[in-house]
Parts: sequence; structure tokens; C-alpha cells
Amino acid sequence: MHGGLDQPIYRSPIKDQMRPSVAALSLAFTLAACSSPPPPPPAPDLAAAEQAVRAEDAKWLAAAAARDAAGEAAMFADDGMAFREMADPTVGPAGYLAYATKYYADNPKSVSTWTTRSIQVAASGAQAVQNGSFTETGAGPNGDKENRGNFVTIWKKVGEQWKVAVDIGQPIPQPAKP
Repeated sequence: MHGGLDQPIYRSPIKDQMRPSVAALSLAFTLAACSSPPPPPPAPDLAAAEQAVRAEDAKWLAAAAARDAAGEAAMFADDGMAFREMADPTVGPAGYLAYATKYYADNPKSVSTWTTRSIQVAASGAQAVQNGSFTETGAGPNGDKENRGNFVTIWKKVGEQWKVAVDIGQPIPQPAKP
């Protein structure tokens, strides 16, 4: 008789070793299935982000009013671009510094100011779009010209700082003088 009282039952040592492993795996899968997914990251504070962009823009405006080319250039991300009338796009702080330095030399009485219409922060809190209007007085070599127009600035978060990713100014032609 196979398996009777007079014969020992053969047990596979491999089966005996697998029982605790199978039980442990079953428990791990059960616990994993019952556990909650990690909570989503907190939503960005879009109002605070907008205020931070406005603060950086105020620094830029102060640098422009002071004709501080280095201060203006510092507002740009390393890959940030500026598009200006009758000029190739500038790239990064060094590109903007070169442009602004030459522009101020060519326009010694130029003073720029701008007003923001709106700032919209992306839901991610990592980008913002600003638009508004600008005025430049004292333009030209003799300081007898005025420019005005509209702009769009795209800001991006670089680490914990807001930097200019793209700035585009679009002048509005002045009406002809009679």
C-alpha cells in the first residue's frame, strides 16, 4: 500500500521550502492591493505665483527705468529669448545684455515703462503669461522719438525663481504728423 501506515509518506524538500515563500508573496500582494496610492502633490498656490511674477516684473521695470542693462539681463533664463523690432532674437542673459548695452548707447535718452494687463499662471504653477502695453520716450540718437506698443512675456520657474522664457514686444505705428 502506498501511503499506508507501514510506509512513510515522501515529502519533497522543495515543496516544503516554497510554502513560506508563497505565503509571504501572497501576503505582500494582498497588502499592496489594499494600500492607498500616495497622495497627490499639493496644488500650487497660483495667486502666490502671480504675485511672485509681479514682483520679478517690478524688478525688471526698475532696472529698465534705471537703464541698467545688467539688471534687465538678469531677469532672463539661460535659454530665455527676447524679440525686439529690427533685431535678431537675443538668447540668455548674455545675449540680452549685449542687446541692451548697445541699445542704450544708441538711444542715450531712452526711458521705458510698461503696464501689465494680465498675468495668467498655468495650472502647474511652473509657467505664467503676462501681457500689457509699453511706452518708450526719448528714443533715437537725439531723444526725440516715442515708441509704444504691446508685449507678451512668458515666465518660467527655474528652481525657486521666476525667469523670462520669452519676451516679445510689438510696436504700434505712430500716426503720421500733419
